[in-house]
Amino acid sequence: MSAFHNDPRANKPDDDPLAGEVSCRILDHEIGGLILAISENRLQTIRIRPNISAQMQSAGTVLGLDDSTIINEVLGMIRYRNLSSRAQDSLADVINSIIIDNPEPYLSFYNRAGNLSLKMHAFALLPGIGNKKALEMVDLRGSDGWEEFSKLDADCGIDGAKLLAERLAKEIADQHLVPRLVELLLRQEE
Repeated sequence: MSAFHNDPRANKPDDDPLAGEVSCRILDHEIGGLILAISENRLQTIRIRPNISAQMQSAGTVLGLDDSTIINEVLGMIRYRNLSSRAQDSLADVINSIIIDNPEPYLSFYNRAGNLSLKMHAFALLPGIGNKKALEMVDLRGSDGWEEFSKLDADCGIDGAKLLAERLAKEIADQHLVPRLVELLLRQEE
């Protein structure tokens, strides 16, 4: 069980949604207030209380979760609806930068994605990708897949990192959106 389910056992370190996270990216640093960020490995939105002497951090800045020069305390998770409008607006762009800097887990989506039903391929979950384009992408992928986003983008005529970032941001914004690629790619229970 995760800490989201108010399980009495949720205080175990294994149940911490931020366990194993070492860095995050800034979504918004409110003047005189909190830092709103997203963890890099599992894309969890978090609140951070900065040190009083910490300088303002701009959106997209990478921040080590152990950086005591900036961080006073990691306060924990924050729901999308409680993020500032600036944090919400920067979410897709910041996720895109995470994907570009660490492409391997995200390329695996493009290399392993299959049919969700008889009429729909997983590629069709991406913004602007219909079933016809999804089938074209499957043919272009072949049996080898892609080793980098630049090849995927050139073969398919898309911006693969951006499309995936937009989908992941949409899933973070809407917890009821299914299927959830963020769960399949990053938050699988071990």
